[in-house]
Amino acid sequence: MNELTGKNSVGIQKICRFIPFVIITVIIPLAKYRIRVYHNEEIREVLLHTQWYDDCFALVKVIFLYAAVVLLISVSILLKGSWGKFPGVLYLLVPYSACVLLSVYFSDYKISALFGIIDMYEGGLTQLCYCCILLFSYYIVSDTEDMAAILKTALAASVVVSGTGVLEFTGILPAEESYTVSSTIGNSNYTGTYGAVLLPLAIATVLTETNNIKRIIYSLFFFGSAFFLLTGSMSRAGYLAAFVTIPFFFVLLYIAAKDRIKWAIALMAYGVCIFLLMNSYCGGMLWEEIKSMNPFKSEQNQDRLIFKDIRLKGNSAELETNLWYIRLENNGDGFKLYNEKSEEIRIRREDHVLKFLDEPYSDITGYETRTTEISWLMLEAGGKDIEFVLSDGNMKVVSYNGRLTDIRPVESIGFKGRESFASGRGYIWSRAIPLLKKAIFIGYGPDTFTFIFPQNDIVGKLNYGAIWVIIGKPHNWYLQTALGSGIVSLVCLMSVLIWYIIKAAGIIAGKSTGKELPANGGLKMEEIKRQRIIALGILVSVLAYMAAGLFNDSVVAVSPLFWMLSGFGISFCQKGLLTR
Repeated sequence: MNELTGKNSVGIQKICRFIPFVIITVIIPLAKYRIRVYHNEEIREVLLHTQWYDDCFALVKVIFLYAAVVLLISVSILLKGSWGKFPGVLYLLVPYSACVLLSVYFSDYKISALFGIIDMYEGGLTQLCYCCILLFSYYIVSDTEDMAAILKTALAASVVVSGTGVLEFTGILPAEESYTVSSTIGNSNYTGTYGAVLLPLAIATVLTETNNIKRIIYSLFFFGSAFFLLTGSMSRAGYLAAFVTIPFFFVLLYIAAKDRIKWAIALMAYGVCIFLLMNSYCGGMLWEEIKSMNPFKSEQNQDRLIFKDIRLKGNSAELETNLWYIRLENNGDGFKLYNEKSEEIRIRREDHVLKFLDEPYSDITGYETRTTEISWLMLEAGGKDIEFVLSDGNMKVVSYNGRLTDIRPVESIGFKGRESFASGRGYIWSRAIPLLKKAIFIGYGPDTFTFIFPQNDIVGKLNYGAIWVIIGKPHNWYLQTALGSGIVSLVCLMSVLIWYIIKAAGIIAGKSTGKELPANGGLKMEEIKRQRIIALGILVSVLAYMAAGLFNDSVVAVSPLFWMLSGFGISFCQKGLLTR
């Protein structure tokens, strides 16, 4: 009876261990629920014309994230006897967490710094949850079989995610863009990261399976789903992550388990078939997306309108572009427009609409309104529009949130003439990098990028897209971390990850020879290979996330999986799973 009770206790304990990881690997990626979120006082200052936001993805996912971390803490307390030695490298998470907390405390936007902004929720509380996931993944799961089971759970969830993706790709369900997959992840860019992270895990799962029927099933569904999500996302960041990491996977696989390389090549051939079928279905759009991946490719259209400068002075304004120059004045009797020679530009007014009659202004359209209090003029050119308002005798511009603003110089570094680099990321980074000067020891607060970015950069935004666009994220995980919690926190975090990458790669690349058998306590060579392949899959998945992080941000739909895998990977290295 005691033996039976003991077995039941062990079984319940194991179930308790798995529940938080089921939430991380299954429920968070799949969760979708519309929740109306009313703006707090900080967001109201940015979004003046709305009172709420209907959140379908981020909020429900972060709620499950909090639940998973509470369960992880509870389970770790129950299992404290099995914690083992604390790895020295993880002490770096202490200053990292301290920087996060200090950045929240000293932030000018404490609500957002703690909880995050709408549609993101990457605040300090979320960052601390990520740290907990890494630590408790290391502590709670120390058995290779348990890790493999959790990875299979994550891959099984991807099959469901890809099911919704197929409906989007085929047009049965509405998508962000035609043939673009976002599924339950909520954004196609992050779906690409999700697929790139899962792809190495899928390959590792197939290669470690000995039952041929299961191996085929895993190939068809686990690998097929991860590859479909990556390909269908049309995410250049995801593609880049795969292009960089998969060759690395093959190199280490050839060193650690040469006999499995044929199956890996067969999986790649299967992936090519999936790509060809998808590319054919969407009329070649996938191949065109890959061909356009060169992020340094400059726009060759010389006729593209580029704003060089806009100056406000008293009751006048000057607009200088690569194609034309306009000076507009208003002395209280309506707007008058002049060219660079101070000659008045010929205009025909028709019911408040201004038609420009002379070159090179013929592509410009103006709209004018006058009241007793203000005079308003909007110029529309090259798909961009800018509004000028004469108020109290001074010329102003209507800013991103509808308020009247002056135009002030904005500091920028790099990407001069290449603001369109990587789909406009060059513009964002050029304005974000100078902000690092005040974020060395602590940052502005996690997830406060919307508030600290120069949203009133009128000239820059006109060239980027439109004045009305609100830049809410840096599109770079490393900038996101440094600006949020400080450069010191980024150094601490990168030190942990680089330590893990170097150590894991060295262990996995160790030659599997018969001489190793006595040193490993008689552990069979096949088991050593199996452990190394699983460790390899985890390592390459972590690298894929980090590569995608060059162009994508941390999001709650994908990041918990990355932090969990980092904990597993450090466990492989520190606890000697690969060498015992």
